[in-house]
Amino acid sequence: MTSKVKVLKDDIAAKMALANLYKLLNAQIDLLLNEKELKYVQELQKFCIEYEPKIDMAQDVYVHFPALGSHGYIQRLNPWKDFTDAGCKHEMLLGINLAMMDPELDLARLASGILCGNPTFQHGGTPELDKVQDELMSGKKVGCIAMTELNHGSDTVNMEAHVTKLDDGYKFDGTKVFTTNGPKADYFIGYGCVDNAQPRQTMVQAMLSRDMGITTERLTIPVVPRVHIGKTHYNGLVCPKSMVTGEPGIGYTNLFDGLVPERLAIVGSSLGIAWNVLLSGIIYCSLREQFGKPIMSFQAVSFPLAEMLIRLSSATISALRIAEIYDERILRAHRKDIPEATWKASAQWSSQIKQLCAKISHEICYETQQIMGGVSVTDNTRVTQATGVSQIQEVIGGSRGVQTLILAGNIAKLIKSL
Repeated sequence: MTSKVKVLKDDIAAKMALANLYKLLNAQIDLLLNEKELKYVQELQKFCIEYEPKIDMAQDVYVHFPALGSHGYIQRLNPWKDFTDAGCKHEMLLGINLAMMDPELDLARLASGILCGNPTFQHGGTPELDKVQDELMSGKKVGCIAMTELNHGSDTVNMEAHVTKLDDGYKFDGTKVFTTNGPKADYFIGYGCVDNAQPRQTMVQAMLSRDMGITTERLTIPVVPRVHIGKTHYNGLVCPKSMVTGEPGIGYTNLFDGLVPERLAIVGSSLGIAWNVLLSGIIYCSLREQFGKPIMSFQAVSFPLAEMLIRLSSATISALRIAEIYDERILRAHRKDIPEATWKASAQWSSQIKQLCAKISHEICYETQQIMGGVSVTDNTRVTQATGVSQIQEVIGGSRGVQTLILAGNIAKLIKSL
């Protein structure tokens, strides 16, 4: 890791190397993985350790997409090409490890590979969509999801974007906002409604390309300077039927089916940010001396770090188990064979674990900075960058208030069933 002005002692910086962070992480999670998963993580970590020196933290993240794609690391929710070991647990492990190397890069690749790319696996099949899939997964092209609107926020149902049905496709009008990767994207998974008063019955999901007429503006998001997040305008573009992944009404179903794996993928990134910062803090505090001894020897330092380790380990165990259940009961099952109760439970669990891990991640970043002190807000450690991305993690995929609303509604339904 390069830095402008060095304030961290060389021996401490050496101990805080990515390889050591992974070593400590593995001590916590190895027992949660089977033999094939262990091999996958080992290969992933080897790639990250070797690739990290090539990353320039002053450069946009998109230059690194082809390297990720060549190793099958744009996403691992779905099998692609030779990368057949896949599923929600593999995707979560990918997010954990990539976020420890470069959380901004992980944020951008998740938006491209999962938020935009996942529908090409679940609802694609045309030659045109197969081409999009290969370009996104290889990292040669950049993807974006165009769903959120300025006046509706996380209310993804009652959107203003309008779709007009044509003989040979659909015309899209409207504007989307907070579109991660938007200003750099080649492809956008877009949404709009034929009848905006009946979104559930008429919502359309389609893969839109920039050359159809989309224009974008970049928003200023200071905490993720290397990721382009924007405002996206449809401009009356015409999308052919071959690029539609959800006809009117089906688009609504596809949108909400996709939210569960998307939120679970975000969980992996949140956990990676938290492990990144907490393990950096533990190493630093074990070596940094004050009053003639390591500051870890003071209970005011060691006890809070131990408490955070307990919480993070427990959240990680829960998250990986939820990913396993999703893989077993939904991802690898035929849709018609999945009970309605399973769908509802997966939606509830993904909201719960997403909110929990995003909140823990942000709290660990803040508390660890207070313990480490000034060095944690410089570019000498990974902490300040990860802290910035943690603020985004609490918002994407549905903010804390939205997740709480969902869970409160589930509680009310449970009481009514008594």
